[in-house]
Amino acid sequence: MNAKSLRRSHEVLFLLSLLVFMSACHKSPNVPDAERRPVPAGRASSGGENVMEWKGQYCSQAEPSTRVATTAAQWAALWSDIGREAPQADLGTHFAAAVFLGQRNTGGYGVRFMEPVAEGKTLKIRYETLTPKGFVTQAFTQPYAVRLFPKTDLQVLVRETGNP
Repeated sequence: MNAKSLRRSHEVLFLLSLLVFMSACHKSPNVPDAERRPVPAGRASSGGENVMEWKGQYCSQAEPSTRVATTAAQWAALWSDIGREAPQADLGTHFAAAVFLGQRNTGGYGVRFMEPVAEGKTLKIRYETLTPKGFVTQAFTQPYAVRLFPKTDLQVLVRETGNP
């Protein structure tokens, strides 16, 4: 085999490897989107009933922020900003707290909601930011989490643990 055909073989192998790698990273539209399925989030401290939580790595919120949705219009706007269709939620008996971590350079980041804490006339919805461990997606991500909590008359504040 001469140098020209050897080089050509290397180019073909490289292109095939690149094709295999890219196809492994491609998300098939026929695969159910796990991040759109609600996950039972345990028991709420004030009501004891199951609450619902949604998490994902990709949304249209590039800046870190938190939000509270108490009405159907706020709920629809929240999910529109995420870039997904709003799931069904009973906002007559619940409100939603949402945390957007902003754009990150890799996957592996996430949000873990803690149990809410009532302090005077305020209900603090606390969360912690989870950081990557091990191998992660090498792509820009915009992690988010949305959780339903039993409705309250208290003022709701969403705060990262460690922040007042």
